[in-house]
This record gives sequence, C-alpha cells and structure tokens, in this order.
Amino acid sequence: MSLPLTRDVLAAAYDYLCTTQPFCDWNLPDSEDVRFRVVKSPLLRGWYCLGNDGSHTIAISSRCIGQTDSLMRTMAHEIVHLHQGEVKIDSPGSEHNRAFWKLAEDVCRIHGFDYLLF
Repeated sequence: MSLPLTRDVLAAAYDYLCTTQPFCDWNLPDSEDVRFRVVKSPLLRGWYCLGNDGSHTIAISSRCIGQTDSLMRTMAHEIVHLHQGEVKIDSPGSEHNRAFWKLAEDVCRIHGFDYLLF
C-alpha cells in the first residue's frame, strides 16, 4: 500500500522539516504561505515554482512518491529550491547549481539522506 498524499500531508512534511536544522535557520515561509499540490507526473518526483508575484508552490507526484522516507527527501529537496528562490541564489537556466549542491550537502548530512539520490 502506498502512502496517500494530500495537501495536508505535504504541508505537515514541510512543517516538520522547517523545525529541524538547517531549515530552521533559513527563515522559510509558513506552510500557510506555500501552495502544496499533489500531481501525477510519472517523470518528476516533485518540483518547486517561485511565482512572479513571489508566491511559492511545491508539488509532489503521487506516481513517484509512496513512502514517508521518499516524501521527506523530496520535500527537503524542494525546500532547498524554495530557499534559493527566497534569497535569490538561483541562477536562471541552472536548476541545480553549485549553491544548490552546497545546501544539499548540509541537508543530507544532517538528515541522513543519500546525497546521490538527492
């Protein structure tokens, strides 16, 4: 049986991670200020989008994510993107730039995520 994903489950995963290092030091927006979407992409586990109006969207695919560990790893990955968007260290055309991988290294070390899968 697969973990049922809902917007509330995604928000709860986000809230949990935001209480832990290194996320709690990043001054991230409250989950109420992030739009969470469950999508059915067979190709992408998740994605993050910073809207032109400064809004944040995190989407997680129910076709790719079916367990808590993969949900948390994917949410952490998308939070890194959100943080980059917030502090303007995301380079256009470079989704996973050097800054992303430096932040990812800290996240993976602290949370025990496999850096190669991140």
